[in-house]
Amino acid sequence: MKKVILLALLVPAMVSGQVNELTGHILITEVMADPDPVVSLPDKEYIEIGNTATFDVEIRNWSLLAGDYEIAIPGFTIPAGEYVILTSVKDTAAFAGYGKVIGLKSFPALVNRGMILALRNSKGELIHGIEYSQKWYCNELKSEGGWSLEMIDAAYPFQFDGNWKDSASRSGGTPGTKNSVSRENRDIVFTGIVNAFPDDSLSVRVRFSEPVFCVPGLIGGIRINNNPVKSVEAADPLLREYIIVPEVFIERGRTHTLCFPEDLADVAGNRADRISYDFGIPGNAAEGDILFNEVLFNPMPGDPDYIEFYNNSGKIIDAARLILVSVNQSGDTSSVVFASEEHRCIMPGDYYAITVNRERILQAYPFSDPEHIFETGSLPSMPDDKGHLILMTRELDIVDEFIYDDEMHYPLLVSDDGVALEKIVPGGASADRSNWHSAAATSNWGTPGAVNSVVAEALVSKDGIALSSTRISPDNDGYEDILTISLSLTETGNLVSAEIFDETGTFVKTLAGNLLAGSDVSLNWDGTAKDGSMVDSGIYIVFVSVLNPGGKTIHWKKVCSVLRR
Repeated sequence: MKKVILLALLVPAMVSGQVNELTGHILITEVMADPDPVVSLPDKEYIEIGNTATFDVEIRNWSLLAGDYEIAIPGFTIPAGEYVILTSVKDTAAFAGYGKVIGLKSFPALVNRGMILALRNSKGELIHGIEYSQKWYCNELKSEGGWSLEMIDAAYPFQFDGNWKDSASRSGGTPGTKNSVSRENRDIVFTGIVNAFPDDSLSVRVRFSEPVFCVPGLIGGIRINNNPVKSVEAADPLLREYIIVPEVFIERGRTHTLCFPEDLADVAGNRADRISYDFGIPGNAAEGDILFNEVLFNPMPGDPDYIEFYNNSGKIIDAARLILVSVNQSGDTSSVVFASEEHRCIMPGDYYAITVNRERILQAYPFSDPEHIFETGSLPSMPDDKGHLILMTRELDIVDEFIYDDEMHYPLLVSDDGVALEKIVPGGASADRSNWHSAAATSNWGTPGAVNSVVAEALVSKDGIALSSTRISPDNDGYEDILTISLSLTETGNLVSAEIFDETGTFVKTLAGNLLAGSDVSLNWDGTAKDGSMVDSGIYIVFVSVLNPGGKTIHWKKVCSVLRR
């Protein structure tokens, strides 16, 4: 009885029926998914399991889950503190000199890029599992093959990201012995909910950042719009995902909030940082509903590109229903890239950024919002000098289009490496070049997932025109860099013209010439003259005229100061 109590203390979040006292103690500790090119080990795939309990454990009628396949494991005993190598029956002789080897008749083909592996006992209870990833390799050369992935700290077996890395052994791995990367690596953070999406009006699928065993025991405190739920059922072999059935139907056309009690915790006992999540039944995206809002197409060496969108509609849009392509100079499109590899709600007014390496973007851009940055397997081709991106629905209806080039950046930048292009007005047209500007230096040159550093708020005006400020200081510091001129007109079909003059009346630049516009118009001036050079400090006049559909012309003359340091 003493042993059982000790194990329960080591794994505090267990729930009867899902796991037992061995959960978290018989572990998958090493995976060799790609043995070629060989370093020193046999050119064979293997999985190592270890016993961290204080007593020998008999394995009887257990199975190994590998992706969609479940393979029977022959019976054997694993001594306390020891390791066993699992491999194919035909490869057992190759590992005979490395320790105890168990051959599986149907050893799974281990996918190089990653897959789910899980140990289950005779009752189907989870003992341990991981979803390993090629991204766990810290050394890119080792990710090409010949090196295993090893667990760092076996005291925190359900901490996946950050607790595995490529082997440090000169042999390429340590099958049958203590891992070469073993050290203390405490699990101190639990992100919590990372997605909630309705399967239909009767159920919601919620996913956590890591395995959570306590969810069924919290059912009395789970709420959707403050209403209780009927049931909770695990939907993932690693207990990261659950299906929740609410007592009240999920209505279309509104935002719903899923909320867990504050004692939601991971296996290590860490409380969740995020216990609530907004979702809704998605609608179909139409043109202009989702807009390009920020793009990094010329990253620093070794960094990835990213693309950010803005939900300009009142709809909830499923990101998995959106696809991206790039268009080359010959007019040919690239392969299709999905905006999300899983169903995910883009809520009205939300930002949604995608990249191939989320962690690197979070490190490089500290003013980003991690809750609105998501990882995809790939992005469309985005050349450094110029490019053409199209966002479409799965039915191939165009939602938005963005044609960019490096001349859209702030002209006085020494280099645009690592500098994102941001929209000044998120809801403005992506085709309007004047609505794009380099991200501010004070935001570290990008704000993926967050409000743009160059967003301009218009002042309230009673005469139909408003300036974002009465002065600008165009030094790309993120404060009053751009003058936004907003028009609120009573009709559509207006012809808008706008020009800048200096205080002597000398022409400086045309912002719009007979632009056909609707009732709401936004124009932007970045403090440059018609030749792209920066204007001097001084007082400038903004002259705007509108010819409405009835033939009446309205004129405005506004003053703005330019302050250059």
